[in-house]
Amino acid sequence: MNMKKTGEFLKMLRKEKGLTQEQLAEILLVSGRTVSRWETGTNMPDLAVLIQIAEFYEVEVKEILDGERKGGTMDKEWKETLAKVADYNKLEKEKSARADNLAFGFTFIICAALIVIQLMATGELMLVLGETVVLLVGGVAYIAVLTYNGVWETSSKFKNTPISDALVSIVCAAVFTIILAASYVKSGATASQAVRIATLFFSGIAAVGFALLRALVHFSRRRREKIQ
Repeated sequence: MNMKKTGEFLKMLRKEKGLTQEQLAEILLVSGRTVSRWETGTNMPDLAVLIQIAEFYEVEVKEILDGERKGGTMDKEWKETLAKVADYNKLEKEKSARADNLAFGFTFIICAALIVIQLMATGELMLVLGETVVLLVGGVAYIAVLTYNGVWETSSKFKNTPISDALVSIVCAAVFTIILAASYVKSGATASQAVRIATLFFSGIAAVGFALLRALVHFSRRRREKIQ
């Protein structure tokens, strides 16, 4: 398949409809840059989007892949088969992403729990500092991979909304704040000192956590648009 030829064919079809790249992007629910990448042959649409494009332009998928009109029609059964294959591929990708995310989540929680137990037992923050840094670096790296692949949202069955992200941020911040306060009290700090530090920590970590979650959703969506 000649991607450049396919891109030129897609560009021709768009112009025949009298549409700009931005107008077509709105119809297909992608970005204008994504349409541009298709038409320059830099990238190809996913199978599901390819079927949508073929139906919109009233051409066959094979004609788009070949980069020219050939005449003839694709029977209904073949179109339905392609659509089912596209749906299956999408489900498999999401299923794989969820499985990977679940496995990582369990591993992350177990490691975090062990660090917390060690911290509660010793009351020494410096003893678990190295382990915490390694865990955080691993978590950030994994999330970065999800975001780069555009699957941060689709990797979970739960939708990332401002409300859900706020709740997650508050709950996580509260858990770590309680642990921090208990550690300070155990290390000799007064109750008022622990409360003051815990309050500042809770406010800061909740705000930062919420901002990071919303940023991840934003960048994941933009990345997904680019690779479509």
